[in-house]
Amino acid sequence: MQFQIEKLLLWPKNQKYAYKEIALNENSVNVISGDSRTGKSAIIPIIDYCLASGECYIPTQTIRDACSWFGVVVKLEKNKVLLARREPGAQKSTSDMMLIQGEKIEIPDIPEKNSNCQVVKRFLDEYAKLSFLETEDNYYSSRPAFRDLMSFCFQPQNVVANANILFYKTDKTEHRNKLINIFPYVLGAVTPEVLSARQELMDLQRKLKKRERDYKKICELTIQWENEIKAWISVAVELGLLEENSKNMRFEAQMRLLQELVKDNTEEKVIRGNAIIKSSEEMVKLREKENELAIELTKYKNRYIEMTQLMKSVSEYRDALSIQVERLNITEWLDERAKREHICPICQQKCSDNIQRNMYLSRLEDNRKKKKQMEEIPAAFEREYDMVKGQIQKLTDELAAAQRRIRIEENKHLREADEHNPNRYTLDGISRFLGKIEYASQTIASLEADGELNGEILKLRERIDKLKKIADEVVIKRKIENAITKISEKQMELLKLMDTERPDNPFRLDYKNLTIEIDGEDDRKDYLWEIGSGSNWLAYHVSTILGLQEFFSTFQSSVPNFVVFDQPSQVYFPHGATDDSQVREWKDLDREAVKSIFITMTQSIANVNNNMQILVLEHADASIYGDVKGVNEVCVWRNGEKLIPAEWIQ
Repeated sequence: MQFQIEKLLLWPKNQKYAYKEIALNENSVNVISGDSRTGKSAIIPIIDYCLASGECYIPTQTIRDACSWFGVVVKLEKNKVLLARREPGAQKSTSDMMLIQGEKIEIPDIPEKNSNCQVVKRFLDEYAKLSFLETEDNYYSSRPAFRDLMSFCFQPQNVVANANILFYKTDKTEHRNKLINIFPYVLGAVTPEVLSARQELMDLQRKLKKRERDYKKICELTIQWENEIKAWISVAVELGLLEENSKNMRFEAQMRLLQELVKDNTEEKVIRGNAIIKSSEEMVKLREKENELAIELTKYKNRYIEMTQLMKSVSEYRDALSIQVERLNITEWLDERAKREHICPICQQKCSDNIQRNMYLSRLEDNRKKKKQMEEIPAAFEREYDMVKGQIQKLTDELAAAQRRIRIEENKHLREADEHNPNRYTLDGISRFLGKIEYASQTIASLEADGELNGEILKLRERIDKLKKIADEVVIKRKIENAITKISEKQMELLKLMDTERPDNPFRLDYKNLTIEIDGEDDRKDYLWEIGSGSNWLAYHVSTILGLQEFFSTFQSSVPNFVVFDQPSQVYFPHGATDDSQVREWKDLDREAVKSIFITMTQSIANVNNNMQILVLEHADASIYGDVKGVNEVCVWRNGEKLIPAEWIQ
């Protein structure tokens, strides 16, 4: 993504002085060279602060005491933007910012707040074309943001040659976990379309579960009502409202009969004696069926208990055999030593008794055979175990249905037996019964009206299947692997240009651990922290960051195409050195090694068709990088020259 620093800006607190401007070249290696304590290491925190960081890490006292605002002018795809932010004073940070956008930027003498951090973050996210979808996906703790991408742009002094930290800010768990989570997005394996599909998928899966639960409840209610209707059909026959053959009809036909019955004239119905007798006989049959089901259920319950206890006993016996085998394993070792040396390795006496050893070896073999036999439960046993559980559930449902019908019959007979009940078989009692039938018909009709629910479930499943294809984890994993392979090729090309002990050993990015793994001897994978020497760590850092930038240039990436390295030469610089004179004392090999860093950077820019900006903050001077084509020396802070002009402090 086109996003390069054109200018760094500092406004003094003393307004009689003009602001300071540091101009950088686009698409080249820019170098700010200087002694220690001249302000070089403040550049990364200043740029980061102006890009709406959460806290201000600009060094206190001299720099913050002298400056009122900090700013950057950024060259975008079609225009430029000035982002300035007020010095926070005693606070951790401030949200006061100034945002000016246009083809030409007029830098104000005194900045004025016209925006805040949230607006600037929104602007940067929009420019980077990052998804604004708030996702609940476990893949992300929150949506990818422009601020997360700074990990690929900054290599401060404490990171650039660090064995344990490869990316900026990943020393904090929160930033580390977020970067790991969004890495597939950064690599282009996950797109905004996939993020949107994932979120919709999660929403629809929740909705589907709810609809399936509703549908299951409806089915359960329908089964309950079917049993109720069968009992009421029996009552209707007894009351002379229906014919005897209605008991054998299908549920749908019985429902139609009951609905027609409600509309009929009850005065024409005649109570039949034989119907009452048959109703009583049916009650007896229901009781018999209940007893049969209860006996059958008890039988399967006992069988289930026996089989469960058997499985537990088998498991305990298997564990006991495992312990015995572990204890007897030493017998083989003792026997082998005794046969080879004829000396007992324990007591160092001559071995003559083979009988005892053979007995233990025999026991060991027997126990191993028994253990192997007990390792797998026979398939027939598992089938029967599942069948028993299924039968228990089936019989429980049948028994519950029979008992519901019995309760209906009993309630009816209790009402009839009540001598104070004036209704019994009167027309008024029949009318009350028909009222219940009408209510039941309406309830069941409402359940059937929810037949649309089944259609909705089918549509949800179809949509979920389509979304799963868009957010296919197998495809995403393959894309990640392809991206890592391409990055690895670029890393290797760059690594060979620098000073390292293992230039020919393939290595690749391990994004899940935010490090790199290097192929070692005997197929061993060595992580960055397992490789010695600061020069090696530096070479892997530089090649990885630039390799990633080269990869980002191959597609519409959201990562800015600039990188800042703070003092990469520190691994070669004499310990305790503070000024230019000690730089000149470097050995020729070290000077060549530092020069190779700049050559690698210019080569990387050439690899992306001169569409990347690198800023290097260095102790090293032009005697090392001066003849490297493509290097632009921006500032030399020596002999009293510093980031903050002396008059600002005075």
